Amino acid sequence: MVAEATGHLAAILIIATGLVMLAAPLGYRLRLWSALTALTKVAALGVLCGAAAAALALVSLAADGWRAGPGTTAMLVAIVAAGIAAVALPLRVKRLAARLPFNDVSTDTAAAPAFEALLPERRRERPGDSGAYDAARLAPLQRSCYPDLAPLRLPATRDKAFGEALAVAQTMGWTIVAQDAARGRIEATERSRWFGFVDDVVIRLMAEGTGTRVDMRSSSRVGISDLGANVRRIRAYWAALASVSGR
Repeated sequence: MVAEATGHLAAILIIATGLVMLAAPLGYRLRLWSALTALTKVAALGVLCGAAAAALALVSLAADGWRAGPGTTAMLVAIVAAGIAAVALPLRVKRLAARLPFNDVSTDTAAAPAFEALLPERRRERPGDSGAYDAARLAPLQRSCYPDLAPLRLPATRDKAFGEALAVAQTMGWTIVAQDAARGRIEATERSRWFGFVDDVVIRLMAEGTGTRVDMRSSSRVGISDLGANVRRIRAYWAALASVSGR
């Protein structure tokens, strides 16, 4: 009797866990709650449901729930695994966020490219945002976490390099917001798949001798940590652009 009751409750809770985990990003996309609420309060509820489901499934197994047959046993084991995953994933994200406590990355930390066309949108989500790169705080963190990150130098002239840079940006799945060949600037955005968080990108090209120096800045609009998303974006773009330019 105990095994059956706890098993049923565990099944209900693991379904609730899945629904809560889906509700967190859906509620944010529908503007029902903020990113902070989605990532803390709603996600925390999912973690509690998952932990409770796993615990109850273990109790059911310990109380001879396995005698109900292989199907019931498999279901209870699956609930334990799903519950553990529901707890482990947010904890892993929390550890990663603690290791990467920033969400604005630039290949030029001394004079980072500035947002212009995107600044009004950023200010709507981040009131008072100047768009400036906080070098005093971010540069040491970035050097510690990504010591290899640097500008990309291309052998082509700036005009040719700009065409290549724009063409590659258009293949990255970004939304191109502004392009200025005369100034060598590109601004774009990209949304994350799950929550729909918006990250902003600005690319700057400057003539350097007979070639071109390309700098890129990628910055998240919300949150404290980007979990490494911005540097992955820069590295992916660098690889694609270098391949196209024959560097």
